Amino acid sequence: MFSKSQQPRVILVTGSNKGIGFELVKSLSNSNDMVLLGCRNPERGNDALIRLGSPPNVHCLQLDVSSEESIVQAKNEIEHKYGGQLDILVNNAACGDLELTVDSARKTFSVNYYGIKMLNEYLFPLIRKNGRIINVASACGSVVLSEASKYLQDQYSLSTLTTRQLNQLVEDFISSVGTNNIEQLGYNPQSLYLIYSVSKAAVIALTRIEARQWSSARGILVFSVCPGFCATDINQNAPGGRHPKLGAESILYLINTDENKLENGGFYRDGQQLAQIGRID
Repeated sequence: MFSKSQQPRVILVTGSNKGIGFELVKSLSNSNDMVLLGCRNPERGNDALIRLGSPPNVHCLQLDVSSEESIVQAKNEIEHKYGGQLDILVNNAACGDLELTVDSARKTFSVNYYGIKMLNEYLFPLIRKNGRIINVASACGSVVLSEASKYLQDQYSLSTLTTRQLNQLVEDFISSVGTNNIEQLGYNPQSLYLIYSVSKAAVIALTRIEARQWSSARGILVFSVCPGFCATDINQNAPGGRHPKLGAESILYLINTDENKLENGGFYRDGQQLAQIGRID
């Protein structure tokens, strides 16, 4: 584990005014790190700061990951107010909609996939040597691929997969929702939370691409993580869901664990590495 006495890190957590992101910031507020509480709505961000007790090391950063303009503004603020460098970027912001429509698919992917991809590309130059990017995914992404065709499984898990190829997989899926061609494309239309799950499968694949592309750049590591099924607003605080604090602990593991104990590009939950494709207990 990293030492508490080390030089303070700068950590940005997106979508952190509630749920898992809030619990993660709450845990980090007890450290000597500088924590940027990323949220779309500044008022909700300030409310979150008050609920945290206004710790001096936590600062609200307005950020809508689906908006390029907002990302550019956030990057400028980091450069001018917070030293222009990050050590850890946690892509926690997400949305989910059970409605199986092309509009729902486009909205979900604009945050869950394209938003992460765009934010990482903009902020990557700010990440210090030996920094980390942590993309919050879900075991649903592994499961939905286990229920898909062998062809799709092979495409998502290609060791040479590029962002251009992954973008095409994403666009083909979104189009298939609009044309009611999901099954012909190779997905199981009965898969649970289909649109959300495919967006998370794309995040897991994107993580592997980024880890491969950026592995030689300043020792930066990229991981994906499943926080587990937590009771949060995204699932209407579903009965039986675990406390968001446990989801935050899954992310904290990747923030603090020594790099020699982790696989760059790996997918983790509760400190254990998971398979990209498969059912998960």
